[in-house]
Amino acid sequence: MSGAAVLRVAEAFSSETNYTVWSDLSANLFSLSLLLQYTSFHDSFRAFLRQLYSPVMATVGWDAKDGEGS
Repeated sequence: MSGAAVLRVAEAFSSETNYTVWSDLSANLFSLSLLLQYTSFHDSFRAFLRQLYSPVMATVGWDAKDGEGS
């Protein structure tokens, strides 16, 4: 599977809110990030990650909400 295909699959999860899905996806994307870290593609990959994680961060947030554990 090409790198572009992997990123397209990752994009399909952009509206996912399940922790387990994001945990697994994040582990795999971290591995890809390690492979790209010293290449000219790394900055573009980081921009892709910011775009990918933005919807779930807007929905789930970072801080605990009323009624959630902290």
